[in-house]
Amino acid sequence: MTQGSQRFRNRVLVLLLAVFGCSPVTSPPTQSQESAPDALTLVPEVTIKELMEKTITPATNTIWSYYEPPAEERDWVLLEEAAVTMLAAVSLNAAGGTGPMDNEWVQDPRWKAFNLVMLQASRDALDAIRARDHNALLAASDVMYPPCEGCHVQFNPGVINAQ
Repeated sequence: MTQGSQRFRNRVLVLLLAVFGCSPVTSPPTQSQESAPDALTLVPEVTIKELMEKTITPATNTIWSYYEPPAEERDWVLLEEAAVTMLAAVSLNAAGGTGPMDNEWVQDPRWKAFNLVMLQASRDALDAIRARDHNALLAASDVMYPPCEGCHVQFNPGVINAQ
């Protein structure tokens, strides 16, 4: 196993633990739980700020750092890890978080619009990376920045000045 794939597995594990928690099952499911529909209900376990700082920011920084075409296959692998992380994290971002304003923010149509643009840009980045199309990657990464900046300005202006 390569160091890059190990880092990716560790990121996915951290992301899954953050979302689903790590509480052990202490009793068997009740009859009502067994008959419940097979729908997954996401219950946020971390704040949106934590999700941003621990997953989205490092992933976008990786994607944005390749303004020149990747020189080696391992660079494409790192980019793919970042794009997959973005897809997962942005999807979770839509569920809200445990922060004081998180659930209010995710109900705001502006927040939803920013998140949808990020989700599509992440998909586009992943498609470009898998196609080894650097120009398409640059186009997708250019789409990622405005919703980041716009969302920070509208929902968390202090984060802009803290960077």
